[in-house]
Amino acid sequence: MNTFIDLLAEKGFEKITINDIAKRANINRGTVYLHYVDKLDLLDKCIETYVELLLSHCANSADTNLDASAFQSVFEYLEKNFTIYKLLLSNEGFGFFRSRLYAIIAQTVTEVIGIKPENNAFSNAVTTHFLTSGFIGVLEWWINNSMPCNVQEITEQLLFLLEPYTKHLVSR
Repeated sequence: MNTFIDLLAEKGFEKITINDIAKRANINRGTVYLHYVDKLDLLDKCIETYVELLLSHCANSADTNLDASAFQSVFEYLEKNFTIYKLLLSNEGFGFFRSRLYAIIAQTVTEVIGIKPENNAFSNAVTTHFLTSGFIGVLEWWINNSMPCNVQEITEQLLFLLEPYTKHLVSR
């Protein structure tokens, strides 16, 4: 997988072959096929791995909540692992990384805001997707523009923008 990431950064997805991966990793082509169906399967597993690593880091370092520590934890991790996440958020990830990240963040937001009896399902869905889209949009902007502000600044700005929506929603 590391070899694939290196080649992805060097050549782009379309130009990578299984032979390239095997040769660079100093393994047989058959060994690659033993673990992955093709290079698209390898990309998919790579995306899944890096989404899980991001989530695992965030779960270990902050409570699941829409607060400063949660946001700061995400951006600190992304800052430390900038190169790989920039690559996965670029066109090389074909949107799969973004889609997977979006689904997981939307699930987390739904859990955090909770299902309140006074709200109907429509308003919960709209709120979830509004907050998720805003967060993902800021995250992508920050990564794609090579972190134009520091972790503290991006966290403070995001919290300021989300505050009108989150102050009434967070039930925990």
